[in-house]
Amino acid sequence: MDNFSNYRERRGFNWAALISGILMIIAGVFLISHPNKALHAFVLLFAIISIVQGFVWLAFYSRFRYFVSFSWISIVTGVLDIIIGILFLYSYDAAGLTIAYLFALWFLFDSISGIIFTWHLRSLSGFYFWINMILSIFGLLIAVGLMFNPMLSALTLIWLVAFWLFIFGISEVIAAFAHR
Repeated sequence: MDNFSNYRERRGFNWAALISGILMIIAGVFLISHPNKALHAFVLLFAIISIVQGFVWLAFYSRFRYFVSFSWISIVTGVLDIIIGILFLYSYDAAGLTIAYLFALWFLFDSISGIIFTWHLRSLSGFYFWINMILSIFGLLIAVGLMFNPMLSALTLIWLVAFWLFIFGISEVIAAFAHR
C-alpha cells in the first residue's frame, strides 16, 4: 500500500511539533530577556564549532594528502580554526566583539553587492531599480551604523535569532494542531 492511502489513519496530534515549538518560543524569550547570556552562548557555540571544524580540516589532510596537491592548506586552516576556537573560549568579550563585527561586515558586503547588482535592473525596470537601490543604500547605512556600534550589532544578531525562533516556534505549534 502506498504512503498516501493511509494518511487519514496516521493523522493525530503532533506532540513532537508542539514541544519543539514551545521550546523555540521559550528560547526566543530567553534570548530577548537575557541578551548578555545569549551572546555568551553564541560565543561558546562558535568556539566549539570552530574547534570541531579545525579537527575536520586536519582529518581531511590525513585522508587526502596523497590525492590533492594543495592539501597542506587544510593543515593551516585546521590549526587556525582550533586557535580561534580556543581564543573564543578564553575571551568571551573579544569573541563577542568579533562576532558583532563579523555580523556588521556581513551586512556591509551584502549591501555593497546589492548596490552593484542592482545596476542590471536599470535597463529592465526603472521602478525595481530604484526600489532595490534605495533598499541597498538603506542596508549600507545600517551596516555602517553597526560597524560603529558593535554592541548594537550583537543585540541585532540576538534579536534576529530570537525573531526566527518565535516564527518557527509558532509555526511548529500550529503544525501540531493542524495534524489532528
